[in-house]
Amino acid sequence: MKTHLKYTSFNQEKSIEELQYNMLFQLDKLQFLKEELFFLQFLISSDIYSSKVMNLFENLEHFKKEINKQLKTCEKLIIDLSFHVNKITDKVECNDIACDNYFINTHTSLEQTTIKYFNQVSQLKLEIYNYLQSVINS
Repeated sequence: MKTHLKYTSFNQEKSIEELQYNMLFQLDKLQFLKEELFFLQFLISSDIYSSKVMNLFENLEHFKKEINKQLKTCEKLIIDLSFHVNKITDKVECNDIACDNYFINTHTSLEQTTIKYFNQVSQLKLEIYNYLQSVINS
């Protein structure tokens, strides 16, 4: 069952502390997700699968490539969010609405990108879990 919620930003009225906390929370989630992806890489590379499964090697290779792609995206997001967390304090120095709007738009864009990424990785993990459940030796 998929639920598609349209992203809505509530960042306009948040304090600097709230914005920073939210980004630090997202960074923490990304670090944890990175560890999950490393574990899935390990699991997929393990010798625990039934050899009688059709296209086993191809499917596992596909998942390895997808995990590697998601790990690269995760690393980039970690860098982008870390940079942004450090820039959040600069928002105090904004003296005009254009500066505030630019900062909030950047923050919102990063937040939206991160949420989209989490959704993509969740879908990949679900596919991997379902597949592995059917091919692991019991």
